[in-house]
Amino acid sequence: MATGPAAAVYKHFENLTDPRVNRGKNYELIEMIFLALTATICGAQGWADVERFAKSKREWFRRFVRLKHGIPSHDTFGRVFSVLDSGEFLTAMHTWVDAFAGSLRGQGIAIDGKTLRGSFDRAAGQSALHTITAFACDMRVCLRQVSVDDKSNEIPAVPELLKLLELSGATVTHDAMHCQVETARAIIEAKADYILTV
Repeated sequence: MATGPAAAVYKHFENLTDPRVNRGKNYELIEMIFLALTATICGAQGWADVERFAKSKREWFRRFVRLKHGIPSHDTFGRVFSVLDSGEFLTAMHTWVDAFAGSLRGQGIAIDGKTLRGSFDRAAGQSALHTITAFACDMRVCLRQVSVDDKSNEIPAVPELLKLLELSGATVTHDAMHCQVETARAIIEAKADYILTV
């Protein structure tokens, strides 16, 4: 059974469907998620980083989870996470982040859209990926991130993003692109304040 910070992860991810067959479960899913989340918070940017971090902190991790079969390889992390239901995982992730962040009252929430460099593929005709992020500035936590088709679709996506957050008492900031009546209305309806660049 998970304890300490692993118990908090377990609480939010316990209902996540494990798609692996029983004979292929050498590592507990919740342990792998705990290792991956902790490593990512500490700066890991890929599965090899997650494996290296977990191995370097093995004794610390064993205070909270069993690690009966040790630390999974980066290939194992990649395989397992690639077959998880992304919708289920995202829902669990949102509830965990919300619990982790706590109340947003008095916090500054920055909403910003970005184009991910190198995400386009000319050969496949795939345009660059655009995302909108809600970032809690004081806590330095990304609360939500959604992708949009292109830069112009950011405007209607922001009010929808705001509906995913409990913003009561927070102050939301945007750039000039989002100085929109609908966006301001969504912030007011969420009982939050706003600072919009004109």
